[in-house]
Amino acid sequence: MLNIGDTIYLELEDDKDEIKKRFKCRLVDRVKEFLFIDYPIDERTKKVGFFHDGTQFRASFIGKDQAVYLFSTQLQGRQKGRIPMLIIRDPGKEKYIRIQRRQHVRVKASVSVAAHPENEEFTPFVTVTEDISGGGIALVLPRNHQLPAGQQIICWLSLHMQTGEIKYIKVTCFVIRIITSKNNAREKASIQFININEGDRQTIIRYCFERQLYLRKKGLLE
Repeated sequence: MLNIGDTIYLELEDDKDEIKKRFKCRLVDRVKEFLFIDYPIDERTKKVGFFHDGTQFRASFIGKDQAVYLFSTQLQGRQKGRIPMLIIRDPGKEKYIRIQRRQHVRVKASVSVAAHPENEEFTPFVTVTEDISGGGIALVLPRNHQLPAGQQIICWLSLHMQTGEIKYIKVTCFVIRIITSKNNAREKASIQFININEGDRQTIIRYCFERQLYLRKKGLLE
């Protein structure tokens, strides 16, 4: 599930700052229920984080199935060596919270999206999707973007429905990965909805259905 070399993201459980800190590290080793990680780096400042033993964290990582897994953990101590490491506790697979993989029909569509950070991790930008489903979107990224993978962000979607009505949906998302293609100068982001009410999801699914019908009528979809 969680393998040596995997990236782990840490947030302080009791972080009450307006701008919440998020740290990135890698799993270097594991012994039984203990995870040995390299020193976490603050994603915003790029500085090493220093923590007292007993510090409580919210941890997350991306599994091989591309689902996001969350768990609570605690700093147990540190280990000196060629690679200085921190030791955190693995609560076990049964305590992981799995964010459901996208299991919805995906359709090609240029939906306008305004992407905003939860804090100040990147400069907000407006762009379009390459495709969309009830579970997430593929976002075309601006050149020289600052959007990092493994980041939780806020997206505003503008859906032009068949009735002529425009539906605006705000959704919390997780950036699964940044995709670079040799055939395209623009990078894309694979983005998953992680906090969306069912009414908004059904609106997106209805939009996808209408889009499918349109593409079929134009002979662009089998």
